[in-house]
Amino acid sequence: MSINHAILGMLSYRELTGYDLKKIIQDSSFMHWSGNNNQIYKSLTELLAKGMVTNVVRHQESAPTKKVYMITDRGLAALKEWVLSEAEPMEIKKPFLVQLACSRQLNTGEMNIMLDGYENQVKMQLLMAQKGKQDITAGGNALEAAIWSLINDNIRRTFENELGWLQDLRKAIAHIPNENDVKADKAGENTAAETSHGEKGHKSMKYTVNSYKEIRYVHFNEPETKLETERNILDVIGALVENDIQFALFDSEVLSRDFLELKKGLAGALLQKFAMYRIKSAIVVKGIDGLDSKFMASISESAKHNIVKVFTDTADAEKWFLSRKQNEGL
Repeated sequence: MSINHAILGMLSYRELTGYDLKKIIQDSSFMHWSGNNNQIYKSLTELLAKGMVTNVVRHQESAPTKKVYMITDRGLAALKEWVLSEAEPMEIKKPFLVQLACSRQLNTGEMNIMLDGYENQVKMQLLMAQKGKQDITAGGNALEAAIWSLINDNIRRTFENELGWLQDLRKAIAHIPNENDVKADKAGENTAAETSHGEKGHKSMKYTVNSYKEIRYVHFNEPETKLETERNILDVIGALVENDIQFALFDSEVLSRDFLELKKGLAGALLQKFAMYRIKSAIVVKGIDGLDSKFMASISESAKHNIVKVFTDTADAEKWFLSRKQNEGL
């Protein structure tokens, strides 16, 4: 299956711009392409050359000119031929299963950290699937609406089944002795007996859930529980998942030196997850010079894509959250 087939399929519903196609693909849970500009426009150029799509330039009075693409009869015929062809075999590609298969060195505490991280990831994917239900039929007939509803249902069940399997996994191994715990005890390392989270000295990040007009956000504002380890990143994601929220506000006091130090990679790891799950985050500092200049430069790209913004006032951050909800439908 190529992206050309997906583009023809989307255009079979209605005419779309290149930007429309990009957004549909990037927001999709089952269209696996990146949907970047090069990919989209390369495919459109190929389809134009084959006479499967055509386009027209539309001038707008109060908006930029746009190029709209439409499927042709030749494109519809090619699409139908592909839809009727034998489906490609289903692929099972789960990197976590490879990690699990290679986990024989982990003690119980370390195993819990690994499972907690994956569980939070799946929960966030389920949350995104529930919030981002797709239906590009634009008021099509009842059959089309039912098909798209069941596509969304298939995606939701996939993540729910994975969470159920994780519970079965935890129960199955809970009472099986782990010889690595004995080795860890002798070496003075962390085991589940030392902490329920499997990480010695770990302090879960404290937060409050606040509201501003029609949005809710998680506010991390307790300096005694700083964002300083990978485990804290799991705390952040877990808090967002648990409360079904896609907005996170950080007071600058909760950002540790390790987080602000770029070579540690913590900030990059957190922002990568935020980008993946469409989470919007804001950092509130008392002065715009309150954060290290290198750190500010490192997050500038994320700021361009509205993943994170820095403010000097909580009220401004709340207004930005509201604008993101209204503009991006979060």
